Amino acid sequence: MSPAIALPLAWISEHLTEIEPIAGLSQFGISKHVLAMLFGSTVLLLVFSAFGKRISGDPVPRGPFVNFLESICLFLRDEVVRPFLGEDGDRFLPMVWSFFFFILACNLVGLLPLPIKLSVVGHDGGVHATWFGMVTATGTYYVTGTLAFSAFIWWVGNGIKAQGLVAFIRHLVPSGVPLPLLPLIAVLEVVGLIVKPVALMIRLWANMTGGHALFYAIVGLIFLFSGIWYFIAPVAIIAGMAIFVLEIFVAFLQAFVFTFLMVVFLDGSLHPH
Repeated sequence: MSPAIALPLAWISEHLTEIEPIAGLSQFGISKHVLAMLFGSTVLLLVFSAFGKRISGDPVPRGPFVNFLESICLFLRDEVVRPFLGEDGDRFLPMVWSFFFFILACNLVGLLPLPIKLSVVGHDGGVHATWFGMVTATGTYYVTGTLAFSAFIWWVGNGIKAQGLVAFIRHLVPSGVPLPLLPLIAVLEVVGLIVKPVALMIRLWANMTGGHALFYAIVGLIFLFSGIWYFIAPVAIIAGMAIFVLEIFVAFLQAFVFTFLMVVFLDGSLHPH
């Protein structure tokens, strides 16, 4: 395999499957994925600080961006939280909004080719200069697993708080189950309880990684057919742009799906009937 092909393929493989530590910061546990989360969190703090000041004391927000954020918040409240949890579920809105916007920020940051040059420890152990950007924090199962586990603790903790520990455990098995089937149903229910956060983790990770893999596969055709790149490049770039736009939609969709399922699981935890 020629170096012109091997180098891009090695970079794509490393980018999709490895955690890329930053030279000089890896001893603090700071990688490109951690930096992406910090960047996304900082943007959220700045945006929502300004958003809160803008709507404070003003029942009619001004400006398209403020209205856009408000419409998302109200949509999650009116179409997700209240239909499942009722108006009493409004007390869970801060957590629901936090999960949604944090996941959305992590998804979108990975689509930004930010012009920041960093020294990164490569797969071969060497230090390489690289431009930061196109790193999706939710494209690694470490991040999605942490999010899913945090959501799991949240909905189970609220279920135990609402029902009590004994009632919560008792309600894991539906009432009226025949005694011979009770052990089997109990095992299935416990497994189902554990599978829920695992499904959240895998779904978000796979969708965010899959989109990037498809994008790189299409753009990689330019390197694979380097001998006729002038024919391949226009088609690959146009297709890549289409995938890029689709990835923006997927970023919003996957943030919504994660949040929606989290609320559904919370509903089941609060209301076993």
